[in-house]
Amino acid sequence: MYLLPQPEKAVWQDGKFFLRYKAGIVIDTRICGAESAYVYEYAKLLQQEIEADTGFTLGIRREKATADGGDIFLTCDTEKMSADKAAMEAYSLQISETGVRISAGAPAGILYGVQTLRQIIRQAGAVLPRVEITDAPKIADRGLSYDVTRGRIPTLAELKRQADVCSFFKMNQLQLYVEHSYMFREFSEVWRYNTPLTAEDILELDAYCRKRNIELVPSLASFGHLYEVLHTKTYSHLCELENSDKEEYSLVGRMAHHTVDVSNEESFAMVAGRIEEFMGLFSSKYFNICADETFDLCKGRSKALGEEKGVKRVYLDFLKKLCDFVMEKGRIPMFWGDVLLEKPELISELPENAVCLNWEYWSGVTEDNVKKLTEAGVKNLYLCPGVQSWNHLINRHSDAYQNISRMCRNAHKYHARGVLNTEWGDLGHIAHPEFSTIGQIYGAAFSWSDKPMEEEEINRAISILQYGDVKGELVSLFRDLADTECVNWWHAVEYKEKCQKDSDTCGINRIIFANAEDSEEDRDERIERNLNRNQEILDCLYEKLGGLPRCARKDVSAYILMGEGQKLLTMVGKVLYEVAQKRSPSYDGKELAVKLEYWLAEYSKLWRSAARESELFRIVEVISWYADRLREL
Repeated sequence: MYLLPQPEKAVWQDGKFFLRYKAGIVIDTRICGAESAYVYEYAKLLQQEIEADTGFTLGIRREKATADGGDIFLTCDTEKMSADKAAMEAYSLQISETGVRISAGAPAGILYGVQTLRQIIRQAGAVLPRVEITDAPKIADRGLSYDVTRGRIPTLAELKRQADVCSFFKMNQLQLYVEHSYMFREFSEVWRYNTPLTAEDILELDAYCRKRNIELVPSLASFGHLYEVLHTKTYSHLCELENSDKEEYSLVGRMAHHTVDVSNEESFAMVAGRIEEFMGLFSSKYFNICADETFDLCKGRSKALGEEKGVKRVYLDFLKKLCDFVMEKGRIPMFWGDVLLEKPELISELPENAVCLNWEYWSGVTEDNVKKLTEAGVKNLYLCPGVQSWNHLINRHSDAYQNISRMCRNAHKYHARGVLNTEWGDLGHIAHPEFSTIGQIYGAAFSWSDKPMEEEEINRAISILQYGDVKGELVSLFRDLADTECVNWWHAVEYKEKCQKDSDTCGINRIIFANAEDSEEDRDERIERNLNRNQEILDCLYEKLGGLPRCARKDVSAYILMGEGQKLLTMVGKVLYEVAQKRSPSYDGKELAVKLEYWLAEYSKLWRSAARESELFRIVEVISWYADRLREL
């Protein structure tokens, strides 16, 4: 029996409880007011799970009862309600031979007891093992930051699916990272090429999240990463780099530039207006102003200011101004801490309750940065690992496990306020959203509990709980498929953009292939090995389809499609490399172009199944460019 996150204490006993069709889900009459409405929602979640796993539709009722009549009893002692989040989310679950009892001091605890019971029923059906569980989170804030701006803007249904996964695995925060993909009133020039989120989308998602004990936190680029805004005719004069709006559009360039000119007071007015408009849509007490990677600061229009005050002082002054504005509006500011890591002592000048977000994505991450920030006196610290989705057709799940487990271990050791797992959409957001679910669950499991789990063990648990694979093999197959990658998406986009500026091969061996230091013989051997392994895993996934629940088959089919895409990119890279080396190509260019275009057609369907049209056209442009180049050979 697997439970994720692992409970603080679980005592398994002999005997079984038969969940019979005449049983009911009973809400204690002592639960009243707003708490009663929330607990009813949780009872409905449980009712739906039981129907899916047993075929029985248990009735929901309210009465003064005990869990000894074959029922599932939900009770909440509101007299014990606490302002402490961990205490509010604590629960106990007892399954005896005569009934089930979930008790807590607040509705949030009832929800998490229900989620644990759902996981047990998902594996045991109607015959449940006897157990006594007492559980509470080790880290107060456990969330996911999801990029909805640099390529892929999810449908509302997809965003609700993300919230459901968060809640099922006991996460209590969701952030949607936005640069330009919300329909700001005065910014039609910015979002006119997209299908942006609307006020109604945010309001509905916020209400949906609240019912699942999730705080939907606004996250808005407010300093750097404003390419789309500062690339327009209306706002280009507020860009730190002069005439940058006249440069040709670049997915790579979009990542690296476009910081606001802090020496121009109009910049703050523009940013503050966006913050105030966006803020009103959310019930959260937090507002993430981001302020990360301000690469261009003091290199253009504000250069004189930087020479006078120093770049870090200029940065801090503008950041403090943003924080003060957010606080004036009654919210708590959050900011990414990467720029101030060189001088963490400056953070003490920011508002005391501001939350510093420390992101680190290396699989071998150490505790150096969190130690530095803690010693500098940072009181509200989130550690932010990543699901390793960006720039890959399939998430690098093994790297995600290493990064997330280490960052969560550091969070426990240094008593961090929160863990915010991150998913980014660099260069058009190529990866399918569902692929981040595995990393999302890693973060949920390792932030709630400080109990370690080996990679194979948690992969087996996720395979069973999330995908219904009774053999527990699926997640490891997904991981191994990702590891057959030879050409990642960043390499593919970078090569295209450089070739468009320069007819030269642009160092194809360095750009296209990650291990450019390989000898030619080693590279050929590695490519062939990975292509063969890729096909072996795809065959295994095809074989597993028939034995999985229907709801999981679409996820597996997405991995199959993207695995095929990985294989095609490798073949394209190999042909281009061979031609550059004046070798005979291994594959016919025209035939490969056709395969690439058929794959693109299926990929477009997959995109539209979870996202609005948004920037699909940019993915189409990249793939089509490669198809045309193959034909030119």
